[in-house]
Amino acid sequence: MAAPFRSISLPIHLQLPLGENPAGITTLTNGGYLLNFSARPEVTLLDTSLREVWRKDLQAQTTHYVTCETAVSPDGRLIALSGETAVRITDNNGQLLWQYEHAPWYHFLGSGCFFSADTRYMWFVSPGDQDTLQMLRLSDFTIINNLPLEASQERSYVFHATPDKDKFLIETPAGQDDITLYLVQFSDDKMMLEELTQCNDSVAGNFSPDGKAFVTGPHYEEAIQLFSFPGMEKTAELSQEELFNINDRYKAAEDPDNVNYTVLFINNDTLVAFTRFGRLLLIDRHTFTCFGELLPEGCDIRAYDADGRPTTNPAAIVDYGGDIVTLLLNKQGQLVVTHSAGEIRVYELPEIKAADTAL
Repeated sequence: MAAPFRSISLPIHLQLPLGENPAGITTLTNGGYLLNFSARPEVTLLDTSLREVWRKDLQAQTTHYVTCETAVSPDGRLIALSGETAVRITDNNGQLLWQYEHAPWYHFLGSGCFFSADTRYMWFVSPGDQDTLQMLRLSDFTIINNLPLEASQERSYVFHATPDKDKFLIETPAGQDDITLYLVQFSDDKMMLEELTQCNDSVAGNFSPDGKAFVTGPHYEEAIQLFSFPGMEKTAELSQEELFNINDRYKAAEDPDNVNYTVLFINNDTLVAFTRFGRLLLIDRHTFTCFGELLPEGCDIRAYDADGRPTTNPAAIVDYGGDIVTLLLNKQGQLVVTHSAGEIRVYELPEIKAADTAL
């Protein structure tokens, strides 16, 4: 007989009212956070307890629909900001150290930045007739290599670390059209780029803590997929139909629930999938089946009628919406959400495994 579907409540551990949700949250190696906002030029540094360390005007606001992307070096000494027309590097107090100007990104495009684990190098993509991956040596701020890419002002570029310190991923969404994932391997000043066609139209998630698996979420109606690492061979998949074939109390909706891009490992045995309705569904890594959900305190899911008004009338419900806007894991393995009330909330995660008895 199938195990009962589990609902695991999570009390709020920390919360910070902001009034507006940040455009970006960068998690720091020391457990802190760097925030930037769409309508404000300031960048805010927070400690592990969400206390403000400093706030500085680094011109990190969204400009002409291009979001400023931030990154922090693993040693915490350098901050990178990639905006519409320039990439900048500051020290950890926001003092400018280096700037690289480039042609403006088109609306809704842009590039992040990525630091090597030893903070010797940094990578970013600059736009032009051909978008180009740039490799920067940080000891003297010299670009030592570049690699032309296939696109020209068609894609955004998102970097992801891998368990191997000499490899990283570049996720390249082309708006709503498609997503391509690349694996970059580097040694000294050399770079090699490999397209991971087996991951086409998948949204990059994260790696398991043991470094042996990588998960992707669906771009639209595709399945959640699991890949081995470093081989990047598909080892499992879970269709959305199978995922939502559970004891579902939200079936009154006119449009069914679906995965809202984000799927993450929360430990070596368990993943969480964030859905359009705002649910956090738990997936067993070993059977790749859904066995429960997380219920973070203060993150409600409300029913709406055809006019977009909240309703408790089952006959009038056509859709649902939740309070969670974005979801990530911090360096301490805690769940961090941005909330519709304009807050950051942090939740401690218990040890969760499908074989456990109810907590």
